[in-house]
Amino acid sequence: MPLLNKDKMMNGFEKVVDGVNNAADKAGRYAKEKELDKKIDQMAHSLEEGVKDIGKSFKETFSGK
Repeated sequence: MPLLNKDKMMNGFEKVVDGVNNAADKAGRYAKEKELDKKIDQMAHSLEEGVKDIGKSFKETFSGK
């Protein structure tokens, strides 16, 4: 008698895969509903502008202007 029951293992793996797929679907719906992609783009743009401003400030400070 084998230590592992193949049918029970496969059933368990199927349940795990189903759970992961359901979680991924929920996460996708949430992201779409909350328009997270647009918010992330806006944050990235704001961060980029902030970094540019800091770079200009450093340049002015250290170039003596």
